[in-house]
Amino acid sequence: TTRRTTTTTPEPTAESTTEELLVPTCPPGSYLQYDEEGNLIMGPDDLPDCYTEESYSGLGTDALDTTEATEDIINIDLEDYEIVKTTLPSTTVLWTTKPLIAEEMPDSKSLNSIPSTELDIAGKKRFTAPYVSYISKDPAAPCSLTEALEHFQVENLEDLIPSDLKEFELPPQKISYNLTIVAVEGCHSFVILDWAKPGKGDYITGYLVYSASYDDFIRNKWSTQTSGSTNLPIENLKPNTRYYFKIQAKNPHGYGPVSPSLTFVTESDNPSLIVRPPGGEPIWIPFSFKYDSTYSDCSGKQYVKRTWYRKFVGVVLCNSLRYKIYLSDNLKDTFYSIGDSWGQGDDHCQFVDSHMDGRTGPSLDIESLPPIKGYYRQYRQQPVMFGRIGYGSPFYYVGWYECGVPIPGKW
Repeated sequence: TTRRTTTTTPEPTAESTTEELLVPTCPPGSYLQYDEEGNLIMGPDDLPDCYTEESYSGLGTDALDTTEATEDIINIDLEDYEIVKTTLPSTTVLWTTKPLIAEEMPDSKSLNSIPSTELDIAGKKRFTAPYVSYISKDPAAPCSLTEALEHFQVENLEDLIPSDLKEFELPPQKISYNLTIVAVEGCHSFVILDWAKPGKGDYITGYLVYSASYDDFIRNKWSTQTSGSTNLPIENLKPNTRYYFKIQAKNPHGYGPVSPSLTFVTESDNPSLIVRPPGGEPIWIPFSFKYDSTYSDCSGKQYVKRTWYRKFVGVVLCNSLRYKIYLSDNLKDTFYSIGDSWGQGDDHCQFVDSHMDGRTGPSLDIESLPPIKGYYRQYRQQPVMFGRIGYGSPFYYVGWYECGVPIPGKW
């Protein structure tokens, strides 16, 4: 039998009480599991099917002591991310590790619980876990975050909130996050975190998404981003590196429970993809440069670097793997697009140190391109010249490039 009891929501939430049914509990250090309908998952012995965070963390029995990383005080101080310092409420987390449901994926056949090949390009075994899915990719094609995101529905949380819930005055309560990690084979620099839509009765207006490398995890240092939907890409990851991820629902009245952290190990880099300049990795410097924005699909962050042929390369990001490439003689001068008379700019990936003939777009007839000033050439390694490109010239230019090289390419 069950009996009713009253529990008080801990600080920092508003002082209020909720009533709930007592259910069978798990041993200390383990957690109950619930399905997406909110029903308790029972084992074959009619007892709750419990799990421990360690069983999904990938740490194993030889893990370092990470007690500090599980405390309620979260300090986030990594650069390039929103910096947050907050006290997280101590509430119950209902969490399952069921795979992504097909209705959330327009092309669910391309999502697999195991990769199509066990080993990556360097012969290292790819990471697998119950909460990890893979998208297969043509090995000859550049990595594309944009294409990977096409597998996910984009829905604004505000559109999913029933009008009667908007008067709800408590932070998110018991939530089944069903957090999963989606990776693309052959692409180490990003993963996509995906989680369940808010359940019936959940008032959620956004999520905090936490990520940390192994070194930062054991020091309890988390980067955080916000999401207004139920998926988010984590970009600029290093190859052969272990990362940790967790999420937390929020609404105007506070924060909900934090999901258990999941771990993932990125695969190896392609050593033949990037041209290594003298001194090692190419260094991209954040710099807001002037540029001719005619026919550009990208309007994000800007980076520059110096090239071996006495030109500055500037990129404007759509995301870390799709960007518009520009050239200039001087940092203070205007940066211009690049024209191509023998193709559609595929070989311009050389300017971001990629050996690959990349993917470009959108595909238009040259008659549709406005005539503008810009640099141009015919083939890879040829020095560029400056003049008229686009309509009225033989030089085609594009709105974006995908060269397989992440920019800025660092965590």
